[in-house]
Amino acid sequence: MEDIFLIEIPIFKPKYKKWKKYGYKNSIEKENLKSVLEECSNGYCMYCYTRIRIDGKFYANLEHAIEKNNSKKLVECVPNIGLACSVCNQSLKKRGENNRRLSQKIISDYESASLCSTTKRKQCTVPCGALKKLQREYCTLSGGEIILQPNGIKGCDTNEILNLQYDILKMEFQPANSFHKYSEKEQEFINTHICRFKLNDPKYKRERLYEFIRNIIDNNGNIPTYQYNNILVEKFCDKLKFRTKEEIYKICKTIFCIAFSKN
Repeated sequence: MEDIFLIEIPIFKPKYKKWKKYGYKNSIEKENLKSVLEECSNGYCMYCYTRIRIDGKFYANLEHAIEKNNSKKLVECVPNIGLACSVCNQSLKKRGENNRRLSQKIISDYESASLCSTTKRKQCTVPCGALKKLQREYCTLSGGEIILQPNGIKGCDTNEILNLQYDILKMEFQPANSFHKYSEKEQEFINTHICRFKLNDPKYKRERLYEFIRNIIDNNGNIPTYQYNNILVEKFCDKLKFRTKEEIYKICKTIFCIAFSKN
């Protein structure tokens, strides 16, 4: 049975079109890449889940999951490029970047195994074996506890996709233990990712959800129809929309009494 109070954060899996070219340097390819990534994330930053397009303005950057200064081959590696807001791209993800610089041997092994060429680029939209191995190496480095986007990463112990859930009653992001079975080490990895991107910052996350729930209660179970600028509100709305107004009102009152009444 679905737990109405738990939200699993979606895995961002872009649907690239075979007839389109994607890339980082070429302006047309870059816009194509931004477009497909924005579509797959439903307009949210892939790391902190804030809305990246507001009033028609685009507030995001293409983000190399494994920093492009590690290898020239990573610059145009499409499966290695996600979409992040400027705060995540230019600040939060950059912390400790020097500590997770890959060794020359690891890079040499990657470049030898990779079929890409920097002079005659192959249109690659699926992570190759060489990139997957590089991701595993990267995530073992100090400060490398990052759920790389897009497509995410799998845990080294269980081979489960590493993901997050949001507990509405506790008002916090957690490892998605209700949807996956993780080892203790994998849970620590996910918690470090949560801390890096300040996902449990109370001011940032609670306000939007509070406003949404308060609005429903004040309107006797009617769901507001404005654009949601928070992925948690959007996903919670999805859980509510097929329920009766009475059920929705009761659920929101329960949340309000447990999660907000003490604040």
